[in-house]
Amino acid sequence: MTGSHIAPLSNDVLLMIFKLVCEEDQAVFNGYLQKENALIGKHWDDWEEDFDCDYDRWHFELADLLSSGNIDDSLPRSTLLQAMSVCKHWYSLLSQTPSMWTVLEISFREGAAAIEHARTFLHRSGSCLVKITLLWDDPTWIVPVCWDDIDNGRGGLPPPSRQEIMAGAYLGLVIQELYAHVHRWSEFTLRTTSITHTYQALALMSRPSIHPARKLEKLHLQFIHNPRHASHHISEPSLFPGSAPPIRDLLLFGISWAWSSPSALSSNLVNLRIHYDAWTNDDGGNSLTGPEAKMLWQSLSMLVNLRTLALEVDLESFDADTIELPRLHSLAIKSRSMSSWAVEFFQNVEVPDLRILTLCVATQDSDNVEGLLDALVDFTNSEDSEDPLELEELHLFNFIDDGDAELLHRLYTQVPTVKTLTLGPRMNTNNLALAMGLLLTPNGLPGLPLPGLRTLAMFDVPKQIVRRIILERHSLAAPLEELCCRYCEDNENKGVPDDWQHQVGKYYCIGGLKSARYTDVVSRQWSYLV
Repeated sequence: MTGSHIAPLSNDVLLMIFKLVCEEDQAVFNGYLQKENALIGKHWDDWEEDFDCDYDRWHFELADLLSSGNIDDSLPRSTLLQAMSVCKHWYSLLSQTPSMWTVLEISFREGAAAIEHARTFLHRSGSCLVKITLLWDDPTWIVPVCWDDIDNGRGGLPPPSRQEIMAGAYLGLVIQELYAHVHRWSEFTLRTTSITHTYQALALMSRPSIHPARKLEKLHLQFIHNPRHASHHISEPSLFPGSAPPIRDLLLFGISWAWSSPSALSSNLVNLRIHYDAWTNDDGGNSLTGPEAKMLWQSLSMLVNLRTLALEVDLESFDADTIELPRLHSLAIKSRSMSSWAVEFFQNVEVPDLRILTLCVATQDSDNVEGLLDALVDFTNSEDSEDPLELEELHLFNFIDDGDAELLHRLYTQVPTVKTLTLGPRMNTNNLALAMGLLLTPNGLPGLPLPGLRTLAMFDVPKQIVRRIILERHSLAAPLEELCCRYCEDNENKGVPDDWQHQVGKYYCIGGLKSARYTDVVSRQWSYLV
Protein backbone atom coordinates (compact mmCIF):
# COMPACT_ATOMS: atom_id res chain seq x y z
CA MET A 1 0.00 0.00 0.00
CA THR A 2 1.45 3.33 -1.08
CA GLY A 3 1.72 5.89 1.69
CA SER A 4 -0.39 9.03 1.23
CA HIS A 5 1.26 12.40 0.91
CA ILE A 6 -0.30 15.63 2.16
CA ALA A 7 1.18 18.67 0.50
CA PRO A 8 1.58 21.65 2.83
CA LEU A 9 -0.34 24.82 2.07
CA SER A 10 1.62 27.49 0.27
CA ASN A 11 2.59 30.63 2.16
CA ASP A 12 0.21 32.72 0.06
CA VAL A 13 -2.73 30.50 0.96
CA LEU A 14 -1.74 30.47 4.63
CA LEU A 15 -1.60 34.26 4.71
CA MET A 16 -5.00 34.51 3.07
CA ILE A 17 -6.42 32.22 5.75
CA PHE A 18 -4.77 34.22 8.53
CA LYS A 19 -6.19 37.48 7.16
CA LEU A 20 -9.72 36.03 7.05
CA VAL A 21 -9.38 34.68 10.57
CA CYS A 22 -8.10 38.07 11.78
CA GLU A 23 -11.14 39.80 10.29
CA GLU A 24 -13.40 37.40 12.15
CA ASP A 25 -11.28 37.91 15.26
CA GLN A 26 -11.88 41.65 15.08
CA ALA A 27 -15.63 41.16 14.77
CA VAL A 28 -15.67 38.86 17.82
CA PHE A 29 -13.50 41.32 19.73
CA ASN A 30 -15.77 44.28 18.99
CA GLY A 31 -18.89 42.30 19.83
CA TYR A 32 -17.40 41.21 23.14
CA LEU A 33 -16.59 44.78 24.09
CA GLN A 34 -20.16 45.94 23.42
CA LYS A 35 -21.69 43.58 25.98
CA GLU A 36 -21.46 45.99 28.88
CA ASN A 37 -22.94 48.89 26.90
CA ALA A 38 -25.79 46.59 25.89
CA LEU A 39 -26.38 45.74 29.54
CA ILE A 40 -26.72 49.38 30.56
CA GLY A 41 -28.99 49.99 27.57
CA LYS A 42 -26.95 52.74 25.93
CA HIS A 43 -25.16 53.22 22.65
CA TRP A 44 -21.72 54.81 22.75
CA ASP A 45 -22.93 58.10 21.22
CA ASP A 46 -26.05 58.57 23.35
CA TRP A 47 -26.36 61.97 24.98
CA GLU A 48 -26.19 61.83 28.76
CA GLU A 49 -28.53 64.63 29.77
CA ASP A 50 -30.38 62.19 32.02
CA PHE A 51 -27.28 61.35 34.10
CA ASP A 52 -28.31 63.67 36.92
CA CYS A 53 -28.69 61.32 39.85
CA ASP A 54 -27.24 60.08 43.10
CA TYR A 55 -23.80 58.65 42.41
CA ASP A 56 -23.96 55.85 44.99
CA ARG A 57 -27.37 54.70 43.72
CA TRP A 58 -26.19 54.85 40.09
CA HIS A 59 -23.03 52.87 40.87
CA PHE A 60 -24.96 50.23 42.81
CA GLU A 61 -27.53 49.76 40.03
CA LEU A 62 -24.81 49.56 37.39
CA ALA A 63 -22.89 46.92 39.34
CA ASP A 64 -26.09 44.91 39.63
CA LEU A 65 -26.67 45.13 35.89
CA LEU A 66 -23.13 44.08 35.03
CA SER A 67 -23.11 41.15 37.44
CA SER A 68 -26.40 39.85 36.08
CA GLY A 69 -25.03 39.95 32.54
CA ASN A 70 -22.39 37.28 33.20
CA ILE A 71 -19.56 39.35 31.68
CA ASP A 72 -16.35 37.36 31.59
CA ASP A 73 -13.25 39.37 32.47
CA SER A 74 -11.10 37.41 30.03
CA LEU A 75 -10.65 38.58 26.45
CA PRO A 76 -10.16 36.50 23.32
CA ARG A 77 -6.43 36.27 22.71
CA SER A 78 -5.06 37.62 19.44
CA THR A 79 -5.34 35.02 16.66
CA LEU A 80 -1.93 36.03 15.34
CA LEU A 81 -0.24 35.50 18.67
CA GLN A 82 -1.87 32.09 19.02
CA ALA A 83 -0.94 31.10 15.47
CA MET A 84 2.73 31.93 16.03
CA SER A 85 2.92 29.33 18.79
CA VAL A 86 1.66 26.47 16.58
CA CYS A 87 4.87 25.69 14.72
CA LYS A 88 8.20 27.20 13.63
CA HIS A 89 7.01 27.66 10.04
CA TRP A 90 3.98 29.69 11.03
CA TYR A 91 6.08 31.71 13.47
CA SER A 92 8.62 32.51 10.76
CA LEU A 93 5.95 33.32 8.17
CA LEU A 94 3.97 35.67 10.40
CA SER A 95 6.99 37.37 11.93
CA GLN A 96 8.30 38.17 8.45
CA THR A 97 4.97 39.55 7.13
CA PRO A 98 4.56 43.10 8.51
CA SER A 99 1.23 43.64 6.73
CA MET A 100 -0.40 41.09 9.05
CA TRP A 101 0.25 43.32 12.09
CA THR A 102 -1.26 46.61 10.95
CA VAL A 103 -4.60 46.49 12.81
CA LEU A 104 -4.13 46.99 16.54
CA GLU A 105 -7.07 46.82 18.98
CA ILE A 106 -6.36 47.10 22.69
CA SER A 107 -8.76 47.15 25.63
CA PHE A 108 -8.31 48.22 29.24
CA ARG A 109 -9.32 44.67 30.17
CA GLU A 110 -5.87 43.44 29.15
CA GLY A 111 -4.32 45.22 32.10
CA ALA A 112 -0.52 45.38 32.05
CA ALA A 113 -0.46 43.00 29.06
CA ALA A 114 -1.75 45.86 26.91
CA ILE A 115 1.72 47.40 26.89
CA GLU A 116 3.41 44.30 25.51
CA HIS A 117 0.52 43.88 23.05
CA ALA A 118 1.27 47.34 21.64
CA ARG A 119 5.02 46.74 21.50
CA THR A 120 4.61 43.42 19.68
CA PHE A 121 2.37 44.82 16.95
CA LEU A 122 4.51 47.92 16.49
CA HIS A 123 7.64 45.82 16.14
CA ARG A 124 6.10 43.21 13.84
CA SER A 125 4.43 45.79 11.56
CA GLY A 126 7.83 47.24 10.59
CA SER A 127 7.38 50.42 8.58
CA CYS A 128 3.76 49.71 7.55
CA LEU A 129 0.97 52.14 8.37
CA VAL A 130 -1.12 51.05 11.37
CA LYS A 131 -4.77 51.36 12.36
CA ILE A 132 -5.18 51.71 16.11
CA THR A 133 -8.20 51.37 18.40
CA LEU A 134 -7.96 51.90 22.16
CA LEU A 135 -11.05 51.08 24.21
CA TRP A 136 -10.81 52.40 27.78
CA ASP A 137 -14.57 52.38 28.21
CA ASP A 138 -15.48 50.65 31.46
CA PRO A 139 -19.00 51.91 32.37
CA THR A 140 -18.13 51.86 36.08
CA TRP A 141 -15.91 54.89 35.46
CA ILE A 142 -18.90 57.01 34.40
CA VAL A 143 -19.69 59.68 36.96
CA PRO A 144 -23.14 61.32 36.77
CA VAL A 145 -23.47 65.01 37.55
CA CYS A 146 -25.22 65.83 40.84
CA TRP A 147 -26.17 69.41 40.06
CA ASP A 148 -27.73 70.08 43.47
CA ASP A 149 -24.51 69.14 45.25
CA ILE A 150 -22.41 71.24 42.87
CA ASP A 151 -24.69 74.28 43.20
CA ASN A 152 -24.52 74.01 46.99
CA GLY A 153 -20.76 73.62 47.01
CA ARG A 154 -20.94 70.10 48.43
CA GLY A 155 -19.80 68.10 45.52
CA GLY A 156 -17.12 67.29 43.12
CA LEU A 157 -15.97 64.13 41.51
CA PRO A 158 -15.81 61.04 43.73
CA PRO A 159 -12.30 59.64 44.08
CA PRO A 160 -11.32 57.17 41.35
CA SER A 161 -11.14 53.48 42.19
CA ARG A 162 -7.87 51.58 42.29
CA GLN A 163 -8.86 49.85 39.03
CA GLU A 164 -9.43 53.20 37.32
CA ILE A 165 -6.07 54.55 38.56
CA MET A 166 -4.18 51.48 37.33
CA ALA A 167 -6.01 51.52 34.00
CA GLY A 168 -5.01 55.16 33.55
CA ALA A 169 -1.38 54.26 34.17
CA TYR A 170 -1.51 51.47 31.58
CA LEU A 171 -3.24 53.78 29.07
CA GLY A 172 -0.48 56.34 29.48
CA LEU A 173 2.22 53.74 28.88
CA VAL A 174 0.42 52.34 25.83
CA ILE A 175 0.01 55.78 24.27
CA GLN A 176 3.66 56.58 24.88
CA GLU A 177 4.63 53.42 22.99
CA LEU A 178 2.25 54.26 20.15
CA TYR A 179 3.11 57.96 19.96
CA ALA A 180 6.74 57.11 19.20
CA HIS A 181 5.35 55.73 15.91
CA VAL A 182 2.84 58.52 15.25
CA HIS A 183 4.32 58.96 11.77
CA ARG A 184 2.90 55.52 10.93
CA TRP A 185 -0.64 56.15 12.19
CA SER A 186 -3.24 56.02 9.42
CA GLU A 187 -6.25 55.64 11.73
CA PHE A 188 -6.56 56.27 15.45
CA THR A 189 -9.64 55.73 17.63
CA LEU A 190 -9.77 56.32 21.38
CA ARG A 191 -12.91 55.66 23.42
CA THR A 192 -12.95 56.56 27.11
CA THR A 193 -15.45 56.82 29.95
CA SER A 194 -13.13 58.40 32.54
CA ILE A 195 -12.54 62.14 32.30
CA THR A 196 -9.13 61.62 33.95
CA HIS A 197 -8.09 59.10 31.30
CA THR A 198 -9.35 61.44 28.59
CA TYR A 199 -7.22 64.38 29.71
CA GLN A 200 -4.20 62.12 30.22
CA ALA A 201 -4.47 60.78 26.67
CA LEU A 202 -5.03 64.22 25.11
CA ALA A 203 -2.04 65.64 26.98
CA LEU A 204 0.24 62.81 25.83
CA MET A 205 -0.79 63.31 22.20
CA SER A 206 -0.13 67.04 22.51
CA ARG A 207 3.60 66.60 23.05
CA PRO A 208 6.12 67.59 20.36
CA SER A 209 7.38 64.68 18.31
CA ILE A 210 10.35 64.32 15.98
CA HIS A 211 8.04 62.30 13.73
CA PRO A 212 5.08 64.34 12.38
CA ALA A 213 1.71 62.64 11.99
CA ARG A 214 1.86 63.03 8.24
CA LYS A 215 -0.15 59.90 7.36
CA LEU A 216 -3.08 60.21 9.79
CA GLU A 217 -6.33 60.27 7.80
CA LYS A 218 -8.88 59.14 10.42
CA LEU A 219 -9.06 60.46 13.99
CA HIS A 220 -11.94 59.47 16.29
CA LEU A 221 -11.81 60.69 19.89
CA GLN A 222 -14.82 59.56 21.92
CA PHE A 223 -15.41 60.58 25.53
CA ILE A 224 -18.71 58.81 26.08
CA HIS A 225 -21.59 58.47 28.55
CA ASN A 226 -20.65 61.63 30.42
CA PRO A 227 -22.41 64.97 30.88
CA ARG A 228 -18.99 66.51 31.50
CA HIS A 229 -16.96 67.23 28.39
CA ALA A 230 -13.25 67.70 27.87
CA SER A 231 -12.59 71.41 27.38
CA HIS A 232 -9.34 72.89 26.14
CA HIS A 233 -7.49 75.67 27.94
CA ILE A 234 -5.68 78.45 26.10
CA SER A 235 -2.38 77.58 27.79
CA GLU A 236 -2.50 73.98 26.58
CA PRO A 237 -1.00 72.80 23.28
CA SER A 238 -3.18 71.28 20.59
CA LEU A 239 -2.94 67.71 19.35
CA PHE A 240 0.06 66.74 17.23
CA PRO A 241 1.97 70.05 17.55
CA GLY A 242 4.23 70.80 14.62
CA SER A 243 2.31 68.39 12.38
CA ALA A 244 -0.19 68.96 9.62
CA PRO A 245 -1.97 65.59 9.57
CA PRO A 246 -4.03 65.07 6.39
CA ILE A 247 -7.13 64.08 8.36
CA ARG A 248 -10.13 63.26 6.17
CA ASP A 249 -12.44 61.77 8.82
CA LEU A 250 -12.63 63.55 12.19
CA LEU A 251 -14.92 62.69 15.11
CA LEU A 252 -14.77 64.63 18.37
CA PHE A 253 -17.36 63.33 20.83
CA GLY A 254 -17.45 64.99 24.23
CA ILE A 255 -14.19 66.74 23.40
CA SER A 256 -13.72 70.38 22.42
CA TRP A 257 -12.75 71.14 18.83
CA ALA A 258 -10.09 73.45 20.29
CA TRP A 259 -7.95 70.36 20.89
CA SER A 260 -7.50 70.10 17.13
CA SER A 261 -4.85 72.35 15.68
CA PRO A 262 -5.84 74.62 12.76
CA SER A 263 -3.68 72.45 10.51
CA ALA A 264 -5.86 69.41 11.32
CA LEU A 265 -9.04 71.28 10.36
CA SER A 266 -7.93 71.84 6.78
CA SER A 267 -9.05 71.38 3.21
CA ASN A 268 -8.25 67.66 3.53
CA LEU A 269 -11.23 67.12 5.82
CA VAL A 270 -14.19 65.33 4.20
CA ASN A 271 -16.23 64.06 7.18
CA LEU A 272 -16.63 65.96 10.45
CA ARG A 273 -18.78 65.13 13.48
CA ILE A 274 -18.64 67.15 16.70
CA HIS A 275 -20.56 66.56 19.93
CA TYR A 276 -19.75 69.12 22.61
CA ASP A 277 -21.57 71.24 25.19
CA ALA A 278 -20.07 74.73 25.41
CA TRP A 279 -22.78 76.20 27.67
CA THR A 280 -20.51 76.18 30.71
CA ASN A 281 -17.83 78.25 29.04
CA ASP A 282 -19.25 81.68 29.90
CA ASP A 283 -20.73 82.60 26.52
CA GLY A 284 -17.79 81.04 24.70
CA GLY A 285 -15.39 83.64 26.09
CA ASN A 286 -14.08 82.05 29.29
CA SER A 287 -10.56 83.24 30.08
CA LEU A 288 -9.36 79.65 30.40
CA THR A 289 -11.07 78.02 27.46
CA GLY A 290 -11.12 80.96 25.08
CA PRO A 291 -13.82 81.87 22.52
CA GLU A 292 -14.62 78.29 21.53
CA ALA A 293 -17.64 79.15 19.39
CA LYS A 294 -15.67 81.67 17.37
CA MET A 295 -12.88 79.14 16.91
CA LEU A 296 -15.38 76.62 15.54
CA TRP A 297 -16.83 79.00 12.95
CA GLN A 298 -13.35 80.12 11.86
CA SER A 299 -12.35 76.48 11.44
CA LEU A 300 -15.48 75.63 9.43
CA SER A 301 -14.72 78.40 6.96
CA MET A 302 -11.53 76.57 5.94
CA LEU A 303 -13.21 73.25 5.16
CA VAL A 304 -13.79 73.78 1.46
CA ASN A 305 -13.86 70.04 0.66
CA LEU A 306 -16.14 68.98 3.51
CA ARG A 307 -18.85 66.53 2.38
CA THR A 308 -20.62 65.53 5.63
CA LEU A 309 -21.01 67.69 8.74
CA ALA A 310 -22.74 66.75 12.00
CA LEU A 311 -22.91 69.49 14.62
CA GLU A 312 -24.23 68.08 17.90
CA VAL A 313 -23.44 71.13 19.97
CA ASP A 314 -24.94 73.44 22.55
CA LEU A 315 -23.81 77.04 22.20
CA GLU A 316 -25.03 80.33 23.59
CA SER A 317 -24.58 82.30 20.39
CA PHE A 318 -23.39 82.33 16.82
CA ASP A 319 -21.34 85.29 15.72
CA ALA A 320 -19.56 84.86 12.42
CA ASP A 321 -19.34 86.10 8.89
CA THR A 322 -20.59 84.03 5.99
CA ILE A 323 -19.32 80.45 5.99
CA GLU A 324 -18.94 78.87 2.57
CA LEU A 325 -19.03 75.08 2.37
CA PRO A 326 -19.16 74.60 -1.40
CA ARG A 327 -19.05 70.78 -1.43
CA LEU A 328 -21.13 69.93 1.63
CA HIS A 329 -23.54 67.13 0.76
CA SER A 330 -25.04 66.20 4.14
CA LEU A 331 -25.70 68.44 7.18
CA ALA A 332 -27.01 67.19 10.52
CA ILE A 333 -27.68 69.42 13.51
CA LYS A 334 -28.67 68.15 16.96
CA SER A 335 -28.95 70.60 19.82
CA ARG A 336 -30.81 71.64 22.95
CA SER A 337 -30.18 75.30 22.13
CA MET A 338 -31.31 75.64 18.51
CA SER A 339 -32.70 79.14 18.98
CA SER A 340 -29.40 80.35 20.48
CA TRP A 341 -27.19 79.57 17.50
CA ALA A 342 -28.75 77.40 14.76
CA VAL A 343 -31.02 80.20 13.54
CA GLU A 344 -28.04 82.47 12.92
CA PHE A 345 -26.07 79.55 11.49
CA PHE A 346 -28.65 79.04 8.75
CA GLN A 347 -28.57 82.75 8.04
CA ASN A 348 -24.80 82.76 7.54
CA VAL A 349 -23.94 79.48 5.82
CA GLU A 350 -23.78 78.88 2.06
CA VAL A 351 -24.11 75.24 0.98
CA PRO A 352 -25.00 75.09 -2.74
CA ASP A 353 -24.39 71.31 -2.99
CA LEU A 354 -26.39 70.34 0.09
CA ARG A 355 -28.67 67.36 -0.60
CA ILE A 356 -29.40 65.89 2.86
CA LEU A 357 -30.56 67.95 5.85
CA THR A 358 -31.23 66.44 9.29
CA LEU A 359 -32.48 68.48 12.24
CA CYS A 360 -32.89 66.96 15.71
CA VAL A 361 -34.13 69.11 18.60
CA ALA A 362 -32.77 67.49 21.77
CA THR A 363 -35.17 69.09 24.22
CA GLN A 364 -38.84 69.15 25.16
CA ASP A 365 -38.77 72.91 25.69
CA SER A 366 -40.51 74.58 22.74
CA ASP A 367 -38.78 77.90 23.54
CA ASN A 368 -35.51 76.37 22.34
CA VAL A 369 -36.80 76.08 18.76
CA GLU A 370 -38.23 79.58 18.53
CA GLY A 371 -37.48 81.10 15.14
CA LEU A 372 -36.09 77.85 13.74
CA LEU A 373 -38.95 77.27 11.31
CA ASP A 374 -38.63 80.83 10.00
CA ALA A 375 -34.88 80.37 9.56
CA LEU A 376 -35.40 77.08 7.74
CA VAL A 377 -37.93 78.67 5.39
CA ASP A 378 -35.47 81.44 4.56
CA PHE A 379 -32.64 78.92 4.22
CA THR A 380 -34.53 76.89 1.61
CA ASN A 381 -35.95 79.89 -0.23
CA SER A 382 -34.43 79.91 -3.72
CA GLU A 383 -36.48 82.69 -5.36
CA ASP A 384 -33.67 85.23 -5.39
CA SER A 385 -30.78 82.77 -5.50
CA GLU A 386 -28.53 82.25 -8.49
CA ASP A 387 -27.69 78.78 -7.17
CA PRO A 388 -30.95 77.35 -5.72
CA LEU A 389 -30.79 74.69 -3.05
CA GLU A 390 -31.77 71.24 -4.33
CA LEU A 391 -32.44 69.19 -1.23
CA GLU A 392 -33.16 65.50 -1.83
CA GLU A 393 -33.68 64.32 1.76
CA LEU A 394 -35.21 66.11 4.75
CA HIS A 395 -35.23 64.47 8.20
CA LEU A 396 -36.93 66.22 11.13
CA PHE A 397 -36.81 64.98 14.73
CA ASN A 398 -38.77 66.48 17.64
CA PHE A 399 -39.06 69.55 15.48
CA ILE A 400 -42.19 71.52 16.37
CA ASP A 401 -45.43 70.98 18.29
CA ASP A 402 -47.81 73.58 16.88
CA GLY A 403 -46.02 75.28 14.04
CA ASP A 404 -47.31 78.12 11.91
CA ALA A 405 -49.34 76.32 9.21
CA GLU A 406 -48.52 78.95 6.60
CA LEU A 407 -44.77 78.81 7.29
CA LEU A 408 -44.77 75.03 7.30
CA HIS A 409 -46.67 74.88 4.02
CA ARG A 410 -44.26 77.38 2.50
CA LEU A 411 -41.31 75.24 3.59
CA TYR A 412 -42.78 72.15 1.95
CA THR A 413 -43.71 73.90 -1.29
CA GLN A 414 -40.34 75.56 -1.87
CA VAL A 415 -38.32 72.32 -1.73
CA PRO A 416 -39.79 70.47 -4.74
CA THR A 417 -36.65 68.36 -5.17
CA VAL A 418 -37.08 66.53 -1.84
CA LYS A 419 -37.64 62.84 -2.53
CA THR A 420 -37.33 61.50 1.03
CA LEU A 421 -38.97 62.90 4.16
CA THR A 422 -38.63 61.54 7.69
CA LEU A 423 -40.74 62.77 10.59
CA GLY A 424 -38.84 61.07 13.38
CA PRO A 425 -39.94 59.82 16.81
CA ARG A 426 -41.08 62.46 19.27
CA MET A 427 -40.09 62.80 22.91
CA ASN A 428 -43.48 63.46 24.44
CA THR A 429 -46.01 64.29 21.74
CA ASN A 430 -46.83 63.59 18.07
CA ASN A 431 -45.92 64.81 14.61
CA LEU A 432 -49.42 66.00 13.79
CA ALA A 433 -48.41 69.56 12.84
CA LEU A 434 -45.65 68.40 10.48
CA ALA A 435 -47.88 65.74 8.94
CA MET A 436 -50.78 68.16 8.37
CA GLY A 437 -48.44 70.29 6.29
CA LEU A 438 -48.40 67.51 3.67
CA LEU A 439 -52.09 67.93 2.92
CA LEU A 440 -52.78 69.66 -0.39
CA THR A 441 -54.36 72.87 0.84
CA PRO A 442 -54.15 73.18 4.62
CA ASN A 443 -56.17 76.22 5.69
CA GLY A 444 -56.77 77.03 2.02
CA LEU A 445 -53.10 77.68 1.19
CA PRO A 446 -52.16 77.22 -2.48
CA GLY A 447 -49.40 75.00 -3.83
CA LEU A 448 -48.51 71.32 -3.68
CA PRO A 449 -46.25 70.45 -0.72
CA LEU A 450 -43.23 68.33 -1.61
CA PRO A 451 -44.36 67.48 -5.16
CA GLY A 452 -41.32 65.27 -5.76
CA LEU A 453 -41.81 63.15 -2.61
CA ARG A 454 -41.23 59.43 -3.22
CA THR A 455 -40.29 58.00 0.20
CA LEU A 456 -42.07 58.95 3.42
CA ALA A 457 -41.31 57.70 6.95
CA MET A 458 -43.61 59.00 9.69
CA PHE A 459 -43.66 58.32 13.41
CA ASP A 460 -46.32 59.22 15.94
CA VAL A 461 -48.97 60.33 13.45
CA PRO A 462 -52.68 59.32 13.67
CA LYS A 463 -53.62 56.72 11.08
CA GLN A 464 -56.54 58.86 9.92
CA ILE A 465 -54.14 61.69 8.99
CA VAL A 466 -51.90 59.30 7.06
CA ARG A 467 -54.93 58.11 5.11
CA ARG A 468 -55.94 61.68 4.27
CA ILE A 469 -52.43 62.55 3.08
CA ILE A 470 -52.24 59.58 0.71
CA LEU A 471 -55.75 59.97 -0.74
CA GLU A 472 -55.54 63.75 -1.20
CA ARG A 473 -52.11 63.66 -2.83
CA HIS A 474 -52.99 60.77 -5.12
CA SER A 475 -54.90 62.91 -7.60
CA LEU A 476 -52.23 65.61 -8.07
CA ALA A 477 -48.85 64.09 -7.19
CA ALA A 478 -47.04 60.98 -8.29
CA PRO A 479 -47.74 58.07 -5.91
CA LEU A 480 -45.30 57.34 -3.14
CA GLU A 481 -42.87 54.56 -3.90
CA GLU A 482 -42.51 53.69 -0.21
CA LEU A 483 -44.40 54.56 2.98
CA CYS A 484 -43.23 53.55 6.46
CA CYS A 485 -45.43 54.44 9.44
CA ARG A 486 -45.62 54.08 13.17
CA TYR A 487 -48.98 55.40 14.30
CA CYS A 488 -49.89 57.19 17.49
CA GLU A 489 -51.21 54.91 20.18
CA ASP A 490 -54.87 55.67 19.65
CA ASN A 491 -57.93 53.46 19.84
CA GLU A 492 -59.41 55.40 16.92
CA ASN A 493 -56.79 53.88 14.61
CA LYS A 494 -58.68 50.57 14.67
CA GLY A 495 -61.67 52.10 12.93
CA VAL A 496 -59.70 53.71 10.07
CA PRO A 497 -60.28 51.79 6.79
CA ASP A 498 -57.38 50.42 4.78
CA ASP A 499 -58.72 51.61 1.43
CA TRP A 500 -55.65 53.73 0.73
CA GLN A 501 -52.63 51.48 1.24
CA HIS A 502 -52.71 50.20 -2.36
CA GLN A 503 -52.07 53.78 -3.51
CA VAL A 504 -48.40 53.47 -2.53
CA GLY A 505 -45.79 51.22 -4.07
CA LYS A 506 -44.67 49.65 -0.79
CA TYR A 507 -46.35 50.07 2.58
CA TYR A 508 -44.72 49.09 5.87
CA CYS A 509 -45.83 49.37 9.47
CA ILE A 510 -42.80 50.07 11.68
CA GLY A 511 -42.32 47.83 14.69
CA GLY A 512 -39.36 48.08 17.05
CA LEU A 513 -36.55 50.60 16.70
CA LYS A 514 -32.90 49.80 17.29
CA SER A 515 -32.88 53.22 18.97
CA ALA A 516 -34.50 56.63 18.60
CA ARG A 517 -31.16 58.23 17.68
CA TYR A 518 -31.42 60.12 14.42
CA THR A 519 -28.51 58.20 12.90
CA ASP A 520 -30.32 54.88 13.36
CA VAL A 521 -33.70 56.16 12.19
CA VAL A 522 -32.32 57.81 9.04
CA SER A 523 -30.50 54.57 8.20
CA ARG A 524 -33.72 52.60 8.88
CA GLN A 525 -32.51 50.50 11.76
CA TRP A 526 -35.95 49.19 12.63
CA SER A 527 -38.13 46.10 12.33
CA TYR A 528 -41.49 45.80 10.59
CA LEU A 529 -44.83 44.53 11.86
CA VAL A 530 -46.31 41.68 9.86
